[in-house]
Amino acid sequence: MSDNSLLSDHPFNQVPQLDAELYLPKQTEIDRALRYPYDAPEGAFVLDCGHLRPLHDAEILTGRTAVLSVGSNRAPVQLHRKFGKNAVVPVTPATLHDCDIVHVAMLGYYGAVPCTAFPSLGCHVRLNVAWLDADQLAEMHRTEAVGIAYDYVRFTDAAVTHLDFPEADGYRVPADTPLFGYSARAGVLDIGDGIPAALPVITAEGRQFSAFTQAEAVTFVRRLCQHNDARDHASFVADMRQDKLARDTIREVLSAHTLFATNAPWAVIDIECDDLDAFL
Repeated sequence: MSDNSLLSDHPFNQVPQLDAELYLPKQTEIDRALRYPYDAPEGAFVLDCGHLRPLHDAEILTGRTAVLSVGSNRAPVQLHRKFGKNAVVPVTPATLHDCDIVHVAMLGYYGAVPCTAFPSLGCHVRLNVAWLDADQLAEMHRTEAVGIAYDYVRFTDAAVTHLDFPEADGYRVPADTPLFGYSARAGVLDIGDGIPAALPVITAEGRQFSAFTQAEAVTFVRRLCQHNDARDHASFVADMRQDKLARDTIREVLSAHTLFATNAPWAVIDIECDDLDAFL
C-alpha cells in the first residue's frame, strides 16, 4: 500500500493546515538563494501531498529511515521541491547536542552558501528529523550529491535527542532509533582564527560561534574571492547561477579558508549514488 493510499481517508484530511504562505511559499530561483535555509515549523508535521498538517498519528513513522535535517531540508518548501506534489513526508522535532549549524566553505549552484553540522561543545541546536521511505531516501542521496558535495553519515546515539510531540498523544520515538544525515565534504567556512560562522535562523542554546545571515555569508565570500563589486546580492546570485566556472573558482579560493571537523559525533557510511548530474 502506498503512502498516498494510506492517507486518502486519513484523519490528516480533517486537520487544519499549517501556514502555507510561510512554509510553502512560491519561490523564484533568486528567492531560493536569498532566503536559504527557509522557514520550518517548530513542532511535528506532515507534508501531505502538497499540504502541511500537524502530525497526529505516529504510526506513519513505521518502516521509514530517520534523517536529521540541518539546513534547507528542515523546511517544507525544500521537501516539496525535492519529493514532489504527491509526497508524504512526516517530520518530527529533535535536538542535536554539542554541535552547531554553520556555513560551508562553498557556494551552491543556486547561489547560496549552504550549511552543515560542526562540533561545538555545550551548544545544542533545535532541528528536525525527516522520516523517509526507500524511494525518498534514494532521492535525498541524489539531491545531496552524496560522494561529491556531502557524505551520508550515521550519528552516535548520544548526539541527538528525539523530542516528544504532544499532537501524537505522547508518542516517544525510541531512543535507539538509528539516525542518519549528511555532512559537507568541502569543510566549513573559516571566518578568522579558526572559527566558523553559525546560522542565526537556527535556534541554539549555548552558541559559541558568531552568526552570519545568508547575506552576510555571501558578502564575506565575495570579499574573499574578489567579487566585492557594485552588484547587489540578487545580481551576484543570478550571475553565479549562470557561471559554473566562476563558482568553481570561488570553491578553489575558499579551500584556503576551510575547517574540518574533528571528533564529530557521526561516522561516514559508504554508499553508491547514481545520477549525480541531476543534483538539485
